[in-house]
Amino acid sequence: MLSSIFEPHSIAVVGASNNETKWGGRIFKNILNDFKGDVYPVNAREKIVQGRTAYPSISEIPDNVEMAVIAVPSSFVLHVVEECGKKGVKGLVVVSAGFRETGKDGAELEDKLVSIVRKYGMRMIGPNTLGIVNEPAGLNASVIGKLPGQGSISFITQSGTLGLAIAEWTIDIGIGLSKVISTGNKAETDDVDLIEYLDNDPSTGVIAMYIEGIKRGRKFIDAARSCKKPMIAIKTGRSERGSRAVFSHTGSIAGSDEIFTAAFRQAGIIRVDTIDELFDAALSFSCQPLPEGNNVAIISNGGGASILATDACEKHGINIVNLEETTRERIKNVLPDFASGSNPVDTAGTVSYEIYSEVVQALLNDTGIDAVIVIYVHAAIVDSIPPARAVVDIKEKSTKPVITCWMGGAGTENGVDILKKGCMPNYSIPERAVKALAALIKHREFLDTVKIKNTESAGMGASK
Repeated sequence: MLSSIFEPHSIAVVGASNNETKWGGRIFKNILNDFKGDVYPVNAREKIVQGRTAYPSISEIPDNVEMAVIAVPSSFVLHVVEECGKKGVKGLVVVSAGFRETGKDGAELEDKLVSIVRKYGMRMIGPNTLGIVNEPAGLNASVIGKLPGQGSISFITQSGTLGLAIAEWTIDIGIGLSKVISTGNKAETDDVDLIEYLDNDPSTGVIAMYIEGIKRGRKFIDAARSCKKPMIAIKTGRSERGSRAVFSHTGSIAGSDEIFTAAFRQAGIIRVDTIDELFDAALSFSCQPLPEGNNVAIISNGGGASILATDACEKHGINIVNLEETTRERIKNVLPDFASGSNPVDTAGTVSYEIYSEVVQALLNDTGIDAVIVIYVHAAIVDSIPPARAVVDIKEKSTKPVITCWMGGAGTENGVDILKKGCMPNYSIPERAVKALAALIKHREFLDTVKIKNTESAGMGASK
């Protein structure tokens, strides 16, 4: 039934307005920009809204309406939702605030809202949400300025404004997204429902989450453990003051941080501490295979950068392995005599398509290596494009993950563009590249232990 929210054929916006500074006006405009289905504005005071015929109530729309976005004051929401139920609407996105997050009276109002939603068998995101985005469906039922680029990352956020800022940031830096879901108060649809929906969504490859609190802890763990897709989460409210802020924000109980850490580990959710880490990891999952193990090789044209990467690998339990003799011989044949052919491979400032192509290919062919980190440090006398082309050309033939780090800012842009077009996860500093690879390794280890054991246990139970 959540498909009625994320993949509707028709949408009504209750509270749609010609004033695009109002939420109803902005959301209506965003839906009109890209959505191919039928869209109806509902406004009791205006006959025409943004060029469309407006209706005084949803019940007066002559056609069927599958999903409704509600952006009216909280005092009108119950009446509007009752009308939606009678109209046969199947999905709701309730943008309106003024519910559980405001205290006792708001909580009672929210309980009544959920009762009406369930009476008519509808599904609801919110209340107190900034909306939802489904890029494959051309649906931007939110206040986000525009649809993100195509991608396989789906982002669930309990904070509307933070989710808005993050979505805008990902668009600016070119990270593709499949869905953005602002859960709001999670009154009727919560994380469990969304994980189960996204697990079966063909356009979602990885799930990223911003979490303040969880309502159904046991079911959440079960849903995450059963999810076939990698999950990365940032959980706020770790401090006492932060926990109190969480409750005043969305009315959620934050809970013990230690309990969340243990629960995430049990569920196979990769917990990160910052927004950068959340999307660094999600980016690597979205366009790279999982490594078979935790043995890595590093190539760089700058010794300092490779040392930073090596130290970061050791910190995260990633092995910098000795290269096979045939690998070392192949690398020696292409590197200058003064360069280092051991792991990490240091080209001593030498950069060319041939060097990066031959070295990266040799490292990927080494049976003792599970992943490769490729670093390019920019200088005025070298070009960022040839090594980027070499990596993209080789990666198309490899089943091992390759993580890149093009350092130097100005002057690297053209090389970075080539990496992005080649679906290469690229990071600005070595430590971020290593953390992204560590996330891939953690997920592989989880699959090889917990989920395999679960499958074996299920099989044993079925055979009795």
